[in-house]
Amino acid sequence: MFEFVTQTQLGRRFGVTSHVIGRWLVTIGLRNRDKTPSERAIDGGFVKQHYDDDRGIWFPVWHAEKTIAALEESLCCRGGAQNPEAEKGT
Repeated sequence: MFEFVTQTQLGRRFGVTSHVIGRWLVTIGLRNRDKTPSERAIDGGFVKQHYDDDRGIWFPVWHAEKTIAALEESLCCRGGAQNPEAEKGT
């Protein structure tokens, strides 16, 4: 796994969609409801901005080790299917 990953890549790790990961990041305080990284995420080194030359946009990428650890600690499980949020799949 790379040092920094997208929400889609995080979702694959947990067996859920990037949208579910986004909601989980809001729940644990690493993302704001407006879909931007929270101050905690920025200050804690959980996220950085990445520029995609092909699409001409900046988007957040998440520090894999820190973010996975934070999600696992707060969710108390790794399997997405064991978490009620995963069942939504959106």
